[in-house]
Amino acid sequence: MTQKIGTLADRVNNRLVRYFPGPAVRIETSQPIVSFTFDDVPASAWTKGARILEDEGVLGTFYIAGVFIDRHDEQQEMISAKGCSELAAAGHELACHTYSHRKLSSFSRRGLEEDFDRNDRVLGSFDEKRHRQNFSVPFGMASPIMQPLLRRRFRTTRGIMPGINRGSVDPHNLAAVELRSDQNYLDAADRWLEDVLQNGGWLIIFTHDVSTTPSFYGCPEERLQSLVRRATSGGAKVMTVDAAANALGL
Repeated sequence: MTQKIGTLADRVNNRLVRYFPGPAVRIETSQPIVSFTFDDVPASAWTKGARILEDEGVLGTFYIAGVFIDRHDEQQEMISAKGCSELAAAGHELACHTYSHRKLSSFSRRGLEEDFDRNDRVLGSFDEKRHRQNFSVPFGMASPIMQPLLRRRFRTTRGIMPGINRGSVDPHNLAAVELRSDQNYLDAADRWLEDVLQNGGWLIIFTHDVSTTPSFYGCPEERLQSLVRRATSGGAKVMTVDAAANALGL
């Protein structure tokens, strides 16, 4: 789960995907929509993150890399097969984060397609009704060469560029706001949530583990709970990524 340091080539790739987008869609909604998402996925995203959402009567999207299931990563317990099954049974979305959790640029096109197929088989074993529709980019490191494959394969692709999805949007480079324990990230998440509640659009929030003592890339349990409650009480529709894409006609 460790973030790899982005090379100059990685930064250039991200800029190319951003500045030369694929076919755009229009997202025009005065109704605020918020999606809470989790990457990789650590066990605490299931045991604590999902519980926080369910306590408020809402669901989230879990971008799962199959290689992590029933494993430990850097002393952190990752989600179990049981956890994946329970998430699916509760109605949460199991979405793709590749199987092997490698940078997209490290694959050949055929290799990436095979990796997607492998992850899809794993996730399909937990939820027969799921469709391979939504994806988040490992490490947030995009690849312009792979964008045509992502457009063909997935309904949406979520990146890590902060912002709210509204107006002209590339559905295969969706903006998302990262939630970490660092105070700057927590304050930024508060501001983005207030923005979407006031001005509409689709806000996607992502994190990794959820704990009273989160990792560097994780989220304090009480802050996630606060954000979910503020979103629901503020009039936002809190939905999975797939449900939001349905609502927006993507």
